[in-house]
Parts: sequence; structure tokens; C-alpha cells
Amino acid sequence: MGLDPSEAEDHVCPEGAPAWLATMGDLMSNLLVFFVLMLSFANTDKQVFLETMESIQAAFGVLDTDSSQSFSANTMIDWGGKPSSPCEITRIDPSDQTPSMDQKIMQQVQQAIAKNNLSRVVIADATERGVIVRVKGNVLFKPASDQLLPVSFVFLDEIVRITQEFPYELSIEGHTDDSRIDSSRFPTNWHLSTARSIAVLRYMMDAGQIDPSRVAVSGFGSTRPLLPNDSPENRAANRRVEFVYKRDPVDDQSTRAERRAARRAERSETSLE
Repeated sequence: MGLDPSEAEDHVCPEGAPAWLATMGDLMSNLLVFFVLMLSFANTDKQVFLETMESIQAAFGVLDTDSSQSFSANTMIDWGGKPSSPCEITRIDPSDQTPSMDQKIMQQVQQAIAKNNLSRVVIADATERGVIVRVKGNVLFKPASDQLLPVSFVFLDEIVRITQEFPYELSIEGHTDDSRIDSSRFPTNWHLSTARSIAVLRYMMDAGQIDPSRVAVSGFGSTRPLLPNDSPENRAANRRVEFVYKRDPVDDQSTRAERRAARRAERSETSLE
């Protein structure tokens, strides 16, 4: 039996998918993403998960200066199917986020290096001894001389300012390469390296108010090379002056005097024994 053309016009289907099918597709996509996420959590590394959670917390503004919270590496997480207590949240001390004194010194030195375009001749490094600022010798002195070059004054003024700002003990250490020196003024490289350290110290004392008890000088000659003395470039690197900011900050003058008195008392007791 045929369909009347007038009735067929009343039964024309709308174009495209029905609205419920789009909703169903969105639901299935969400379910797929959910199960993929669950699978990734089941196989992820614990440390990666902790780092991810911290990133999520920071992105949503959970971490703030008043009540910073984060998952620590020691947080106990139950990856099994048994019920477990919520993850432990450790509070981060805001003071731990502030730069250390070594980092502050490094920042100051790096700024001074960039300001004076000295990146090729001055290097700063944080070591177990403290912060070491290495300056190539040709920036400070002429060959076989302990007379400071005027071009070095600007950077030395920055060293004076840093020394005044941070209460660290400073050791000024001179180094040479192993080339023999033929000079009546400096019979050996020991004499030359020590004289250069003293010259730097005298300039710093004249340029700024620095407690002399905080500063020491030494000369090592060619005994502590950074590189083998087998090329002109390596020799130039070994000819240097190092400013070593020792890690333990000095205390006030009274505390240092008390420590010296205590050491003298210990030596006296030892000698009596």
C-alpha cells in the first residue's frame, strides 16, 4: 500500500543527529577519559604523582604565604583497594622558601658580573667551603706584577660592598701557573701570589670599612691549579685571585672574643695536663 504524498511531507525526519545522541557521546567521552586517568594513576610513579598534586595545588591557589600546604615525599599513600586514611598534608614553613645567604651572595656577584660585562673573566661557584669568586689574574694585574690595574677597581668595589653586606669571613687567595719567575722582587711564585693577595686586601681596606678580623690573605703559588698547565689557555685560567666567602657567618665581636678566650682556655688546660 503506497503512502499518500501529503502524509509523507508530514513525516520528514529532521537533519542531523538527535539531541540526545550528542549528550550520550559526551557522557561516553567523559567515561573514557575517567578510566584512562584511573589507569594512569594505578601505574604512575609515586614521586611523579606527588609533584603533579603540588602543581595542581599551586594552580588552584591552594598554596599561599599564610597556610602553605603540600604533599611531602614521606606522605603515606595507599595504592591498593582497601580503604585508607586521607593523605597526610605537611605544612611548609614559609621561611624555607627564602633564599639562603649563599644564594643571596651568588645573586649579588652574578649581578656585579653582568653589570661590568665580566662573564669571561669572573666565575662564581657555591662549594662546600662557601661561595668562591674566581677572577683571572690578567684582569687585576700585569704579568709578574702586584700592582692593581685601574680597570679592576670597579669590580673590587663591588666585592667590598658584598663583603660589607654579608657577615661572612673572607679569604683572599692568590694563585699562579707553574711558569718560572725571574724577578728580584718576587723570587718565587709563592711570593708573587701572596703579594697579589695583599695588594687586593689593601685596596679593599682603603675602599671600605671592613673588619680586619674577618679577612685573611694567602698565596698558594702554582700548587693548586684548576687545569693542567699544558696550554696558554689553561695557564691563564690558573693565574687567578679567589675570594672565598666561608659558609659559617661570623658572629658579633663579643661572641668571637668569647670563642677565642674559650680556645685559649682549652689550650691552657691541655698544656697543664
